[in-house]
Amino acid sequence: MKTSIRYLLTATVVLTAIALVMLKYQDYLTNPWTRDGQVRAQVIQITPRVSGPIIKLPIRDNRLVKTGDLLFEIDPRTFVAAVKESEADLEQAKVRVAETQDEADRATRIRKRDKGAMPQQQLTKKVNAVRTAQANVLEAEAALLNKQLDLEFTQVKAPVDGYVTNLNLRTGSQAAANQPALALVDINSFWVHGYFRENLIEGITEGDRAIVTLMSYPDRPLEGRVDSLGWGIAQDDGSTGYNLLPNVNPTFEWIRLAQRIPVRVHLTDLPEDIQLRVGTTASVLVMTEDDRAATSVPALPRALQ
Repeated sequence: MKTSIRYLLTATVVLTAIALVMLKYQDYLTNPWTRDGQVRAQVIQITPRVSGPIIKLPIRDNRLVKTGDLLFEIDPRTFVAAVKESEADLEQAKVRVAETQDEADRATRIRKRDKGAMPQQQLTKKVNAVRTAQANVLEAEAALLNKQLDLEFTQVKAPVDGYVTNLNLRTGSQAAANQPALALVDINSFWVHGYFRENLIEGITEGDRAIVTLMSYPDRPLEGRVDSLGWGIAQDDGSTGYNLLPNVNPTFEWIRLAQRIPVRVHLTDLPEDIQLRVGTTASVLVMTEDDRAATSVPALPRALQ
C-alpha cells in the first residue's frame, strides 16, 4: 500500500512538472519555431579604385569605424604628378584656343575688307580650328578631372558605420585596383534568418511577431518582426553533372525530408549590451496569433537551443 502511494505521488509530481513546463513553453508548442537560425548583416567589400602601396593604415582589426573615417591611404605621389601633367595639358589647350581664335578673327577682318584677299574656304578652316581647339580644352578638362578623382581615391574611407573584420592589410602592402582589400560589416544592417521547414510556413505572414534567442545570449530573448519569406531555394536534383546529364539523388519513398525556407526577421528592440555577430546561431519563434503580441515569451530552453 505504501509503495502504491509512493508511486502515485511520484507520478503526480512528474505530471505536474511536465504540465508546468508545457504551460511555460506553450508558445513553442502552438507556434512554428526553428533552431536553425543565423544572424546576418550586409558585408561591404572595400575595394580601392586605384593601385599602389599602402602608406597609412590607421584602422585595427575588429574595431568600429564611422562613416567617412580613413581606412587606408595609397601612396599619392604618382597621382599628384599625373594631376600636374593634366593641368599643364589643359593650359596648353587653352593657349591653343586663344591662338586659333586670334587667327580666325584676323582672317575675318581681312575678308571683310577685301573678299578677294582670302578665300571663304580658308576662313572656314580657321573657324573650324577654333572649334577643334575648344573641344581639346573640354577633353583636357575631363582628363584632369579623372586624374583628380584618382588622387582622391588614394584615400579609401568607410562608406558606412561598421566593424572592420578579418583585416590582413599591412603598411607597405600593395593595393590592387578593383580587388577587395577588406571587409566592413554594416552595423545598421543586422537581421536574422530563420530556416523553417516548409510544412510550418503556411501560417507565417509578414509583420508577425518573432522571438529570437541567440545562442550567445541564451537567457535574453529578443523581439522582432517577420520581414519577408524566401521565394525559392536551390535544388540539387536536376543540376548538370557528368557528361552534361542531370544529377538526381536517390530518395526513399517512405521518408520525405521537408525543405527549409528562409524567413527574414527584423529585430525591433535590441538592447545596447547585446552585440550581434554575423554567422552566429539563433532559435526563432514566430507568433502567428496577433492577440499574443502583448504576452511575455520565455527564452527557449538551453537543451533545445
